[in-house]
Amino acid sequence: MPLIDIVVDTNVLMHASDRKEAMHQDSINLLNYLSNSTELLCVDKGFTWDDSNKSLIGAEYRKHIKNGMLAYSLLVKLFSSRRTKELTLSTVPALITRRVNQCISHKKPRDKTFLKVAYLSDSKTLVTHDQEDFNYKKRKHLLETFGVKTIDADEI
Repeated sequence: MPLIDIVVDTNVLMHASDRKEAMHQDSINLLNYLSNSTELLCVDKGFTWDDSNKSLIGAEYRKHIKNGMLAYSLLVKLFSSRRTKELTLSTVPALITRRVNQCISHKKPRDKTFLKVAYLSDSKTLVTHDQEDFNYKKRKHLLETFGVKTIDADEI
């Protein structure tokens, strides 16, 4: 399913390096796909690999994705080849922000960030393996309310 851009939750990237994870191969396939496609990886504004990072998604990626992991190599490739797209969270309309805050737990602030970035993206697609916070009912609600498709890695 060719897209213009895509938002990828950290858990999907981490699963590519966890052989015990049920979605391990799906994550590897997604990383390979992204490596060889033209899609842009969407993050919130201010991502850098160093301590000057201001991106919330970037901070989560930097915290969990370490040198030597498959996802690390992909992220370096995408950022160094300018296959990323920075989106400004402050441009999310106030009504949408309120609705995001209502439907995503306050205990999961980064889930809110990933959803808002997906909302701002052209393809409005979030890839996540978080079945707890993005179960079938929630995914349907996000599509109906925000127009955001929330999918697993094997759906690309």
